[in-house]
Amino acid sequence: MRFGLFYLLAFCWIFPVGSPAEPQIILNHIGYPPSASKECLLPGDTPTAFVICRAGTREIRFRGIMTPHQGDFGWYRIGRFDEFSENGTFILFAGEESSYPFTIHPTVYEQPMQTILRYFSIQRCGPSESGYNGPCHLDDGYRVENEKKTEKHIDVTHGWHDASDLRKWVSATIFGMIGIASAYEANPESFCQEDILDELQWGNHYFLGMQEPEGYIMNHCAGDVFQHGDQNRWSDSVFQNDDDRLIRTEPCLLNAQYNFIYTEAQMARLTHEVSPAYSQRCLETAEKCLQWCLNQETSQANDLGAAAAACVQLYKTTQDSKYTDLTVKFLDTMLALQVDEPIDTETPVRGFFRYHAQTNVPQQDIFRGCWHLLALCDAVETFPAHPNVKTWKQAISLYSQEYLQRLAARNGFGIVPFGLFVNKDPGGARQIGDYWYRYFMIPHPTWWVGINANLASAGVGLAKAARILGQPDLLALAQRQLDWIVGSNPFNASTVTDLGYNQPQAFINWNEFRPHTPLIPGAVMNGIGGTPEDMPALLPSHWQTTEYWTPMIGYTLWLMAELQ
Repeated sequence: MRFGLFYLLAFCWIFPVGSPAEPQIILNHIGYPPSASKECLLPGDTPTAFVICRAGTREIRFRGIMTPHQGDFGWYRIGRFDEFSENGTFILFAGEESSYPFTIHPTVYEQPMQTILRYFSIQRCGPSESGYNGPCHLDDGYRVENEKKTEKHIDVTHGWHDASDLRKWVSATIFGMIGIASAYEANPESFCQEDILDELQWGNHYFLGMQEPEGYIMNHCAGDVFQHGDQNRWSDSVFQNDDDRLIRTEPCLLNAQYNFIYTEAQMARLTHEVSPAYSQRCLETAEKCLQWCLNQETSQANDLGAAAAACVQLYKTTQDSKYTDLTVKFLDTMLALQVDEPIDTETPVRGFFRYHAQTNVPQQDIFRGCWHLLALCDAVETFPAHPNVKTWKQAISLYSQEYLQRLAARNGFGIVPFGLFVNKDPGGARQIGDYWYRYFMIPHPTWWVGINANLASAGVGLAKAARILGQPDLLALAQRQLDWIVGSNPFNASTVTDLGYNQPQAFINWNEFRPHTPLIPGAVMNGIGGTPEDMPALLPSHWQTTEYWTPMIGYTLWLMAELQ
């Protein structure tokens, strides 16, 4: 029955029927910096003239032609107006069709970034005055040992509720830290330092509390402990009650351990002037976690990328050459997993990474991020005189141009793939040489999510690669990833609450707790997913596509800062 409901809903949203009055021309609902790559799309296969008019006056400011393009999602007419750089708010017209209003301005993403930053203050957990049901969960949490609740309490208050629920998964909420800190470092003039540090320190209180004496970070507080959703509740904030929320004390994923090191090194750097003692604590915490990680096997491509990126951050904070050496070691191991030559002359794609050395299966990850590319870019920018820079740049070029860019060209929207597949078609019959590919996860009865984190993290990497390689077309591709998230998609729908137009109905968890998570401005949904045939599917009110998840939010904030 669940499959039947899924396919019915998917069909309804794959082929939406809108009234003639609704805007049909597809573009980024927020807008563009003046020098950005700019595109509009309209379904159809005939050339069509378009004009850009000032909103309100209908004064024509630009004329262009939409050219038909047949891609993996069908026929779309695509119009480009890169050279139009006039500041203002505009509407695009093509015959009887129009677009939503959009803005061109040097600081076009500044207000959206502030809105996303405020999202975190509304999702605060603990003794908060800004959290939507704060103060809350003042009794978080009690350790679980040998599959039983103990009387051992640890202060793991603060932090943020991860999604449209009350859980605090370390592996997911850590992207709030990374997104906020990285957005600030990429574009400090768009933020108030005091606000940034306040939010980061609020979140970090939780992560610092989750570190064990051995150095590793525990898995989560209030996630699924004994069964699904068993901790997803409000508590009375009274200690040693039946509603106390529990801590899973085993280490979280290795990727998340390195993400923790990454953000603690950032925190040490960002707070050095305003709070030296706190800065030192963050640095010691990062180094302690790294020592634990170095005793674990790090062999998967994405873990190696996260490890290298974490060591780059530690070097930037300490200037200690041992972190240069560790960065090089992790990157060397990771690059051994890159497919840098076509298997044969019929395979026109390369540059992607295998999971690990014992498999030919390409790396895929829907929300943890594009750490292969991010780590390489960070290394080139941080160690520009290192003898390996040429090798790192070549790897960046292979991944960004001969993998991401080559497959993104196969659809009219320019979105990057979810991943490659070997041995058999996973659905969609999308083949390139010896591989099949999909843009969306394979829908599964129990777990799959939309692609916003995958797009936004790849967009950050592409923006960095564009700088390093001097390739403006990669910056244009980074722009396409944000465009999709905020409206330039087959549904003409922004998947960010209160930013853009035509947002789908957000997921609300009606069953497990009240009050439920409200509509929060700046919340980025999981994003559009796909059918078994790999066609776009947007399911209103379903967690797979319209729930708020921290990785999607953190990466989208970071991407806006890079593009601004």
